[in-house]
Amino acid sequence: MEIKGTERVLVCPLGWGLGHASRMVPVVTFLLRKGCTVIIAGDASTNEFVKKRFPSVECIHFPSFSVRLSSSRFQILYLALVAIKVFLRTASEKREFRQILEKHSINLTISDNRYGLFSNQIPCVLVTHQLSPIFPKPFGFLKRVGERFVRRHAEQFTECWIPDNPEGFSFSGKLSQPQRLPKNSIRIGLLSRFSELKNVEADKRWELVAMVSGPEPHRTILEQQVVKLSVREKVKTLIIAGQPLNNSTFQLNEYVTIEPNLDDESIAKVLRGAKFVICRAGYSTIMDLLALNRSALLVPTPGQTEQEYLAKRMKSSTIFQIINQKNVSNLSLVQFEGSDFSPGTTNRFFPKTNY
Repeated sequence: MEIKGTERVLVCPLGWGLGHASRMVPVVTFLLRKGCTVIIAGDASTNEFVKKRFPSVECIHFPSFSVRLSSSRFQILYLALVAIKVFLRTASEKREFRQILEKHSINLTISDNRYGLFSNQIPCVLVTHQLSPIFPKPFGFLKRVGERFVRRHAEQFTECWIPDNPEGFSFSGKLSQPQRLPKNSIRIGLLSRFSELKNVEADKRWELVAMVSGPEPHRTILEQQVVKLSVREKVKTLIIAGQPLNNSTFQLNEYVTIEPNLDDESIAKVLRGAKFVICRAGYSTIMDLLALNRSALLVPTPGQTEQEYLAKRMKSSTIFQIINQKNVSNLSLVQFEGSDFSPGTTNRFFPKTNY
């Protein structure tokens, strides 16, 4: 797809966590450099995240759907409700989408995992690596149904961009390898907000940096687990809470400082400088870590089958190590010293990356 630089581009990230918004940062950067007018359409957290990085970009309120999981054994029911929400919201947001296109004179859209945002009147792009959703075991029989749903919607877009390597090792693995790929799919390489910050100076004030994010209550549960770990291990810890609507830094105790959110350069500096990094196993997070040549301990969100799959895939590739959320507070950090769980390990495994 040729982008001339005169387009008015609507960028619409999914609102489930900040990962979908964060991987749009290099896309928005590219569009602005080309001379395009960019408008972001998302929920409050997404818009606040983007506004801090691109103050001149207009943001409009266009939420996808809110998600809250459960910490109980009934979480699978909550995940089923999420799937229903995706289906219902995909159908309902089409009308609002048409109104936005007309009001803002949009002539190109880029949608991250929002399957209903296409139009026959203008070029529309879908960004997704989830072409073959992984369902929980009781619902595994729905795999083909999920693939057909995604493919049917993806092929209504002008192009379907897959953020993964065009050749060689596939970071998304079977997630982007359905039985039938959409006819309009293109692998565009990895997307990371840190792609231009690889050589930033390391901030070594913190022994441990933890990025906790995603839907509640698991975001808070992981944060509490890291606090217990930091106090028990007596390590100076920075927790980045993934809450862009909160602006208050909080000194919890002599070991732990909690930052609701930081700018990209500050995050890159502390990640590069930390002795240990703990974070979720979301695909955008993994791409960010790779961009910084930074290994980490991945904690998949319980019940999120995609994160559980990605964590195991990364561990089998010897890039990252993984741990269950419930075991974080009892972790012994000493065992990771001098192992793959240290800075500067990813280059040896992927000497050539596509940033």
